[in-house]
Amino acid sequence: MNRLALLLLLASVAQAADERLAAIRTLLVPMRTAPVTSARGATPALTEVKHEFRDWIESRLGQLKWTGHRWDPDPKVLQEQLNDELRRAGLLCEEDQRCSEDWLGFLNGVALEIQSGFLVIRTSVGVQICGDDDSAYIYERTENHWRRIWQSEQDNYAGKAYSPQRLVDVKISPTNSFPGSDRNEHLIVTTGVFPWCTSVWQPVYYRVWRTRSAYFEPLLLLDESEDADIASPIHTRVSQNDVFFQYSVIGDDANRVPQLRHYVLEEGDLRRTDPVALTPADFVSFWLRSPWSEASEWTDPARRATLEAWRQSYKGRNSEFALPSRRCTRQTDLWQVATGYGIGLPPEPHYFLIRVRPPYRFTMVAASDHPWPDCTEEDPAIDRALELFDR
Repeated sequence: MNRLALLLLLASVAQAADERLAAIRTLLVPMRTAPVTSARGATPALTEVKHEFRDWIESRLGQLKWTGHRWDPDPKVLQEQLNDELRRAGLLCEEDQRCSEDWLGFLNGVALEIQSGFLVIRTSVGVQICGDDDSAYIYERTENHWRRIWQSEQDNYAGKAYSPQRLVDVKISPTNSFPGSDRNEHLIVTTGVFPWCTSVWQPVYYRVWRTRSAYFEPLLLLDESEDADIASPIHTRVSQNDVFFQYSVIGDDANRVPQLRHYVLEEGDLRRTDPVALTPADFVSFWLRSPWSEASEWTDPARRATLEAWRQSYKGRNSEFALPSRRCTRQTDLWQVATGYGIGLPPEPHYFLIRVRPPYRFTMVAASDHPWPDCTEEDPAIDRALELFDR
Protein backbone atom coordinates (compact mmCIF):
# COMPACT_ATOMS: atom_id res chain seq x y z
CA MET A 1 0.00 0.00 0.00
CA ASN A 2 1.46 3.36 -1.00
CA ARG A 3 1.73 6.30 1.40
CA LEU A 4 -1.25 8.18 -0.03
CA ALA A 5 -3.55 5.14 0.19
CA LEU A 6 -2.44 4.54 3.79
CA LEU A 7 -3.17 8.14 4.75
CA LEU A 8 -6.60 7.97 3.11
CA LEU A 9 -7.36 4.73 4.98
CA LEU A 10 -6.30 6.20 8.32
CA ALA A 11 -8.39 9.31 7.65
CA SER A 12 -11.41 7.13 6.84
CA VAL A 13 -10.98 5.12 10.05
CA ALA A 14 -10.64 8.32 12.11
CA GLN A 15 -13.77 9.79 10.54
CA ALA A 16 -15.76 6.61 11.28
CA ALA A 17 -14.56 6.67 14.89
CA ASP A 18 -15.56 10.32 15.26
CA GLU A 19 -19.01 9.52 13.84
CA ARG A 20 -19.48 6.74 16.40
CA LEU A 21 -18.50 9.09 19.24
CA ALA A 22 -20.92 11.68 17.88
CA ALA A 23 -23.70 9.06 17.86
CA ILE A 24 -22.94 8.18 21.50
CA ARG A 25 -22.97 11.86 22.46
CA THR A 26 -26.33 12.36 20.70
CA LEU A 27 -27.81 9.59 22.85
CA LEU A 28 -26.15 10.61 26.14
CA VAL A 29 -26.47 14.38 26.37
CA PRO A 30 -30.29 14.51 26.51
CA MET A 31 -30.22 12.10 29.46
CA ARG A 32 -28.43 14.71 31.59
CA THR A 33 -31.48 16.97 31.74
CA ALA A 34 -34.39 14.60 31.00
CA PRO A 35 -37.05 14.11 33.73
CA VAL A 36 -36.62 10.90 35.73
CA THR A 37 -39.24 8.33 34.72
CA SER A 38 -37.47 5.07 35.60
CA ALA A 39 -35.17 3.42 38.14
CA ARG A 40 -31.87 5.33 38.38
CA GLY A 41 -32.92 7.20 35.21
CA ALA A 42 -32.13 4.12 33.09
CA THR A 43 -34.27 3.34 30.01
CA PRO A 44 -33.85 1.07 26.96
CA ALA A 45 -31.94 3.97 25.36
CA LEU A 46 -29.09 2.98 27.68
CA THR A 47 -28.75 -0.30 25.77
CA GLU A 48 -28.25 1.71 22.57
CA VAL A 49 -25.48 3.63 24.30
CA LYS A 50 -23.84 0.40 25.49
CA HIS A 51 -23.88 -1.09 22.00
CA GLU A 52 -22.58 2.08 20.31
CA PHE A 53 -19.86 2.22 22.97
CA ARG A 54 -18.96 -1.45 22.42
CA ASP A 55 -18.99 -1.13 18.63
CA TRP A 56 -16.72 1.94 18.79
CA ILE A 57 -14.19 -0.03 20.83
CA GLU A 58 -14.45 -3.04 18.49
CA SER A 59 -13.69 -0.77 15.53
CA ARG A 60 -10.32 -0.04 17.16
CA LEU A 61 -9.30 -3.58 18.08
CA GLY A 62 -7.58 -4.16 14.73
CA GLN A 63 -4.65 -2.20 16.18
CA LEU A 64 -4.08 -4.86 18.86
CA LYS A 65 -1.88 -7.63 17.45
CA TRP A 66 0.44 -10.37 18.75
CA THR A 67 3.98 -9.88 17.46
CA GLY A 68 5.23 -13.29 18.58
CA HIS A 69 6.43 -12.22 22.01
CA ARG A 70 4.16 -9.33 23.08
CA TRP A 71 0.96 -7.46 22.29
CA ASP A 72 1.39 -4.34 20.19
CA PRO A 73 0.25 -1.90 21.32
CA ASP A 74 0.10 -2.86 24.98
CA PRO A 75 -3.63 -3.19 25.89
CA LYS A 76 -3.18 -0.62 28.66
CA VAL A 77 -1.79 1.87 26.13
CA LEU A 78 -4.80 1.34 23.86
CA GLN A 79 -7.05 1.67 26.91
CA GLU A 80 -5.59 5.07 27.75
CA GLN A 81 -5.90 6.20 24.12
CA LEU A 82 -9.58 5.27 24.06
CA ASN A 83 -10.32 6.95 27.40
CA ASP A 84 -8.48 10.09 26.28
CA GLU A 85 -10.64 10.27 23.15
CA LEU A 86 -13.77 9.85 25.28
CA ARG A 87 -12.56 12.61 27.58
CA ARG A 88 -11.86 15.01 24.70
CA ALA A 89 -15.32 14.25 23.29
CA GLY A 90 -16.88 15.37 26.59
CA LEU A 91 -18.30 11.91 27.36
CA LEU A 92 -16.48 11.24 30.64
CA CYS A 93 -17.43 12.87 33.91
CA GLU A 94 -14.83 15.47 34.87
CA GLU A 95 -14.32 17.03 38.29
CA ASP A 96 -15.72 20.43 37.28
CA GLN A 97 -19.01 18.99 36.00
CA ARG A 98 -22.24 18.40 37.95
CA CYS A 99 -21.86 14.63 37.92
CA SER A 100 -20.26 14.06 41.34
CA GLU A 101 -23.35 12.09 42.42
CA ASP A 102 -25.48 11.96 39.26
CA TRP A 103 -23.59 10.19 36.47
CA LEU A 104 -26.54 9.69 34.12
CA GLY A 105 -25.61 10.95 30.67
CA PHE A 106 -21.89 10.23 31.04
CA LEU A 107 -19.57 7.31 30.43
CA ASN A 108 -17.19 6.02 33.07
CA GLY A 109 -14.54 4.73 30.70
CA VAL A 110 -13.22 1.46 29.33
CA ALA A 111 -10.76 -1.14 30.67
CA LEU A 112 -8.81 -3.68 28.56
CA GLU A 113 -7.01 -6.76 29.84
CA ILE A 114 -5.48 -9.91 28.34
CA GLN A 115 -6.29 -13.14 30.21
CA SER A 116 -4.93 -16.48 28.96
CA GLY A 117 -4.75 -15.05 25.42
CA PHE A 118 -8.31 -13.67 25.54
CA LEU A 119 -9.15 -9.98 25.49
CA VAL A 120 -11.45 -8.89 28.32
CA ILE A 121 -13.15 -5.50 27.90
CA ARG A 122 -15.16 -3.73 30.57
CA THR A 123 -17.26 -0.65 29.84
CA SER A 124 -19.15 1.60 32.24
CA VAL A 125 -22.17 3.83 31.71
CA GLY A 126 -23.36 6.23 34.41
CA VAL A 127 -26.78 6.15 36.07
CA GLN A 128 -28.33 8.31 38.76
CA ILE A 129 -27.29 8.39 42.43
CA CYS A 130 -23.54 7.82 42.10
CA GLY A 131 -24.09 4.70 40.05
CA ASP A 132 -22.35 2.62 37.41
CA ASP A 133 -23.94 0.22 34.96
CA ASP A 134 -20.99 -1.89 33.83
CA SER A 135 -20.86 -4.32 30.91
CA ALA A 136 -18.20 -6.86 29.99
CA TYR A 137 -17.09 -8.61 26.79
CA ILE A 138 -14.57 -11.35 25.99
CA TYR A 139 -12.86 -11.72 22.61
CA GLU A 140 -10.86 -14.51 21.01
CA ARG A 141 -8.17 -13.81 18.42
CA THR A 142 -9.03 -15.76 15.25
CA GLU A 143 -6.93 -15.38 12.11
CA ASN A 144 -6.62 -11.60 11.72
CA HIS A 145 -9.46 -10.28 13.87
CA TRP A 146 -10.99 -10.39 17.34
CA ARG A 147 -14.23 -12.39 17.68
CA ARG A 148 -16.61 -11.70 20.56
CA ILE A 149 -17.43 -14.99 22.35
CA TRP A 150 -19.28 -13.73 25.44
CA GLN A 151 -20.93 -10.64 26.86
CA SER A 152 -22.71 -9.54 30.03
CA GLU A 153 -25.04 -6.54 29.95
CA GLN A 154 -27.97 -5.30 32.00
CA ASP A 155 -30.82 -4.72 29.55
CA ASN A 156 -33.95 -4.98 31.72
CA TYR A 157 -34.81 -1.54 33.06
CA ALA A 158 -38.22 -2.38 34.54
CA GLY A 159 -38.31 -1.21 38.17
CA LYS A 160 -36.91 -3.73 40.65
CA ALA A 161 -35.78 -5.97 37.81
CA TYR A 162 -33.06 -3.45 36.99
CA SER A 163 -29.86 -4.44 38.81
CA PRO A 164 -26.98 -2.21 37.69
CA GLN A 165 -23.56 -3.52 38.68
CA ARG A 166 -20.18 -2.05 39.35
CA LEU A 167 -18.02 -4.94 38.21
CA VAL A 168 -15.30 -6.13 40.57
CA ASP A 169 -13.91 -9.03 38.54
CA VAL A 170 -14.30 -10.65 35.14
CA LYS A 171 -12.28 -13.86 34.79
CA ILE A 172 -12.01 -16.67 32.25
CA SER A 173 -10.44 -20.03 33.00
CA PRO A 174 -7.31 -21.09 31.08
CA THR A 175 -7.60 -23.18 27.92
CA ASN A 176 -7.35 -26.93 28.46
CA SER A 177 -4.29 -27.94 26.45
CA PHE A 178 -4.48 -31.73 27.01
CA PRO A 179 -4.71 -33.79 23.79
CA GLY A 180 -8.31 -34.42 22.75
CA SER A 181 -9.74 -31.78 25.06
CA ASP A 182 -12.27 -29.15 23.99
CA ARG A 183 -10.17 -26.01 23.65
CA ASN A 184 -13.35 -23.92 23.61
CA GLU A 185 -14.39 -25.11 27.06
CA HIS A 186 -14.07 -22.42 29.73
CA LEU A 187 -15.70 -21.11 32.86
CA ILE A 188 -16.35 -17.36 32.89
CA VAL A 189 -16.96 -15.64 36.20
CA THR A 190 -18.13 -12.14 37.12
CA THR A 191 -18.52 -10.49 40.50
CA GLY A 192 -20.14 -7.10 40.94
CA VAL A 193 -21.79 -4.89 43.52
CA PHE A 194 -24.93 -2.78 43.56
CA PRO A 195 -23.58 0.80 43.30
CA TRP A 196 -24.74 3.09 46.10
CA CYS A 197 -23.14 5.87 48.09
CA THR A 198 -24.98 6.00 51.45
CA SER A 199 -24.33 2.48 52.77
CA VAL A 200 -21.69 -0.22 52.26
CA TRP A 201 -24.25 -2.99 52.89
CA GLN A 202 -25.46 -3.76 49.38
CA PRO A 203 -25.92 -6.84 47.16
CA VAL A 204 -22.86 -8.66 45.85
CA TYR A 205 -23.59 -10.44 42.57
CA TYR A 206 -21.73 -13.55 41.41
CA ARG A 207 -22.30 -15.30 38.11
CA VAL A 208 -20.75 -18.23 36.24
CA TRP A 209 -21.05 -19.22 32.57
CA ARG A 210 -19.68 -22.22 30.72
CA THR A 211 -18.52 -22.22 27.09
CA ARG A 212 -18.07 -25.35 24.95
CA SER A 213 -17.79 -26.10 21.24
CA ALA A 214 -21.20 -27.79 21.41
CA TYR A 215 -22.89 -24.69 22.81
CA PHE A 216 -24.44 -22.14 20.48
CA GLU A 217 -23.81 -19.51 23.18
CA PRO A 218 -22.35 -19.55 26.71
CA LEU A 219 -24.53 -21.35 29.25
CA LEU A 220 -25.34 -19.52 32.50
CA LEU A 221 -24.73 -21.95 35.38
CA LEU A 222 -24.98 -19.67 38.41
CA ASP A 223 -26.67 -16.31 38.98
CA GLU A 224 -26.91 -15.34 42.66
CA SER A 225 -26.57 -12.36 44.98
CA GLU A 226 -26.21 -11.73 48.70
CA ASP A 227 -26.12 -8.64 50.91
CA ALA A 228 -22.54 -7.96 51.96
CA ASP A 229 -20.02 -5.30 52.88
CA ILE A 230 -19.08 -3.94 49.45
CA ALA A 231 -16.30 -1.82 50.97
CA SER A 232 -14.42 -4.98 52.03
CA PRO A 233 -12.34 -7.03 49.56
CA ILE A 234 -14.24 -9.30 47.17
CA HIS A 235 -12.10 -12.13 45.84
CA THR A 236 -12.60 -14.47 42.88
CA ARG A 237 -10.70 -17.49 41.60
CA VAL A 238 -11.55 -19.73 38.63
CA SER A 239 -10.03 -22.87 37.13
CA GLN A 240 -11.25 -25.25 34.45
CA ASN A 241 -13.53 -27.09 36.88
CA ASP A 242 -14.14 -24.91 39.93
CA VAL A 243 -14.81 -21.34 41.09
CA PHE A 244 -14.23 -19.67 44.45
CA PHE A 245 -15.72 -16.45 45.88
CA GLN A 246 -14.96 -14.71 49.15
CA TYR A 247 -16.54 -11.56 50.61
CA SER A 248 -17.72 -10.27 54.01
CA VAL A 249 -21.21 -10.65 55.48
CA ILE A 250 -22.84 -10.10 58.88
CA GLY A 251 -22.45 -13.19 61.03
CA ASP A 252 -24.69 -14.53 63.76
CA ASP A 253 -22.69 -12.51 66.30
CA ALA A 254 -23.42 -9.26 64.36
CA ASN A 255 -19.75 -8.97 63.30
CA ARG A 256 -18.28 -9.22 59.82
CA VAL A 257 -17.36 -12.77 58.85
CA PRO A 258 -15.96 -14.17 55.60
CA GLN A 259 -18.48 -15.77 53.26
CA LEU A 260 -16.77 -18.53 51.27
CA ARG A 261 -18.47 -19.97 48.23
CA HIS A 262 -16.61 -22.78 46.50
CA TYR A 263 -18.27 -24.58 43.59
CA VAL A 264 -17.05 -27.56 41.56
CA LEU A 265 -18.24 -28.52 38.09
CA GLU A 266 -19.86 -31.97 38.11
CA GLU A 267 -21.79 -33.42 35.17
CA GLY A 268 -22.40 -29.97 33.73
CA ASP A 269 -23.68 -28.37 36.95
CA LEU A 270 -22.01 -26.41 39.74
CA ARG A 271 -22.17 -27.95 43.21
CA ARG A 272 -21.21 -26.05 46.37
CA THR A 273 -18.49 -27.76 48.38
CA ASP A 274 -15.89 -27.15 51.10
CA PRO A 275 -14.62 -24.88 52.41
CA VAL A 276 -17.55 -22.87 53.71
CA ALA A 277 -15.51 -21.51 56.62
CA LEU A 278 -11.92 -21.42 57.88
CA THR A 279 -12.47 -21.58 61.66
CA PRO A 280 -14.94 -23.48 63.87
CA ALA A 281 -16.62 -20.24 65.03
CA ASP A 282 -17.04 -19.02 61.43
CA PHE A 283 -18.53 -22.41 60.56
CA VAL A 284 -21.12 -22.08 63.34
CA SER A 285 -21.97 -18.62 62.01
CA PHE A 286 -22.38 -20.09 58.50
CA TRP A 287 -24.54 -22.94 59.84
CA LEU A 288 -26.84 -20.60 61.77
CA ARG A 289 -27.36 -17.92 59.10
CA SER A 290 -27.67 -20.15 56.00
CA PRO A 291 -30.97 -21.56 54.74
CA TRP A 292 -31.54 -25.07 56.05
CA SER A 293 -31.33 -26.41 52.49
CA GLU A 294 -27.65 -25.39 52.55
CA ALA A 295 -26.84 -25.87 56.25
CA SER A 296 -28.20 -29.42 56.22
CA GLU A 297 -25.48 -30.44 53.76
CA TRP A 298 -22.95 -29.67 56.51
CA THR A 299 -24.91 -31.44 59.25
CA ASP A 300 -24.43 -35.01 60.53
CA PRO A 301 -27.06 -36.99 58.55
CA ALA A 302 -28.07 -38.99 61.64
CA ARG A 303 -28.89 -35.80 63.56
CA ARG A 304 -30.42 -33.57 60.88
CA ALA A 305 -34.00 -33.74 62.13
CA THR A 306 -32.98 -32.98 65.72
CA LEU A 307 -30.66 -30.12 64.73
CA GLU A 308 -33.18 -28.58 62.35
CA ALA A 309 -35.69 -28.34 65.20
CA TRP A 310 -33.00 -26.95 67.55
CA ARG A 311 -32.05 -24.32 64.97
CA GLN A 312 -35.66 -23.12 64.77
CA SER A 313 -35.73 -22.54 68.53
CA TYR A 314 -32.39 -20.70 68.39
CA LYS A 315 -33.35 -18.49 65.44
CA GLY A 316 -32.90 -14.75 65.94
CA ARG A 317 -30.55 -14.96 68.92
CA ASN A 318 -27.39 -13.06 68.09
CA SER A 319 -24.51 -14.06 70.35
CA GLU A 320 -20.82 -13.37 70.77
CA PHE A 321 -18.54 -16.36 70.35
CA ALA A 322 -16.53 -17.27 73.44
CA LEU A 323 -13.15 -18.26 72.03
CA PRO A 324 -11.00 -20.27 72.02
CA SER A 325 -12.59 -23.36 70.56
CA ARG A 326 -11.94 -26.46 72.65
CA ARG A 327 -10.88 -29.90 71.46
CA CYS A 328 -12.65 -32.96 72.82
CA THR A 329 -10.33 -35.55 74.33
CA ARG A 330 -12.36 -38.72 73.70
CA GLN A 331 -12.73 -38.07 69.97
CA THR A 332 -10.02 -35.69 68.84
CA ASP A 333 -11.69 -34.62 65.56
CA LEU A 334 -14.54 -33.06 67.59
CA TRP A 335 -14.41 -29.45 68.78
CA GLN A 336 -16.71 -27.36 70.94
CA VAL A 337 -17.64 -23.77 70.09
CA ALA A 338 -19.44 -21.71 72.73
CA THR A 339 -21.47 -18.52 72.55
CA GLY A 340 -21.33 -16.01 75.34
CA TYR A 341 -23.66 -13.09 76.07
CA GLY A 342 -26.63 -12.34 73.88
CA ILE A 343 -26.76 -8.78 72.54
CA GLY A 344 -29.04 -6.83 74.91
CA LEU A 345 -30.00 -10.07 76.68
CA PRO A 346 -28.91 -11.77 79.92
CA PRO A 347 -26.23 -14.50 79.70
CA GLU A 348 -27.54 -17.39 77.64
CA PRO A 349 -24.65 -19.62 76.57
CA HIS A 350 -25.00 -22.27 73.89
CA TYR A 351 -22.57 -24.93 72.76
CA PHE A 352 -21.94 -26.50 69.38
CA LEU A 353 -20.12 -29.74 68.70
CA ILE A 354 -18.32 -29.77 65.35
CA ARG A 355 -16.33 -32.41 63.50
CA VAL A 356 -13.19 -30.85 62.02
CA ARG A 357 -11.16 -32.57 59.31
CA PRO A 358 -8.44 -31.04 57.15
CA PRO A 359 -8.42 -29.01 55.10
CA TYR A 360 -11.29 -26.85 56.41
CA ARG A 361 -13.98 -29.54 56.40
CA PHE A 362 -16.59 -28.96 59.10
CA THR A 363 -19.74 -30.89 60.08
CA MET A 364 -22.27 -29.89 62.73
CA VAL A 365 -22.72 -32.83 65.09
CA ALA A 366 -24.72 -31.49 68.05
CA ALA A 367 -25.97 -28.37 69.85
CA SER A 368 -26.76 -27.96 73.53
CA ASP A 369 -27.38 -25.54 76.41
CA HIS A 370 -24.62 -27.30 78.35
CA PRO A 371 -20.94 -27.94 77.54
CA TRP A 372 -19.58 -31.39 76.86
CA PRO A 373 -17.43 -32.45 79.84
CA ASP A 374 -14.54 -33.84 77.79
CA CYS A 375 -14.23 -30.81 75.48
CA THR A 376 -11.73 -28.79 77.48
CA GLU A 377 -8.44 -28.76 75.53
CA GLU A 378 -7.55 -25.29 74.25
CA ASP A 379 -5.71 -24.80 70.94
CA PRO A 380 -5.96 -21.13 69.89
CA ALA A 381 -4.29 -21.87 66.54
CA ILE A 382 -7.51 -23.35 65.15
CA ASP A 383 -9.25 -19.99 65.60
CA ARG A 384 -6.69 -18.15 63.43
CA ALA A 385 -7.84 -18.21 59.84
CA LEU A 386 -5.28 -18.29 57.03
CA GLU A 387 -5.54 -15.95 54.05
CA LEU A 388 -6.75 -17.78 50.95
CA PHE A 389 -6.26 -14.74 48.70
CA ASP A 390 -3.52 -12.15 48.47
CA ARG A 391 -4.52 -8.77 49.83
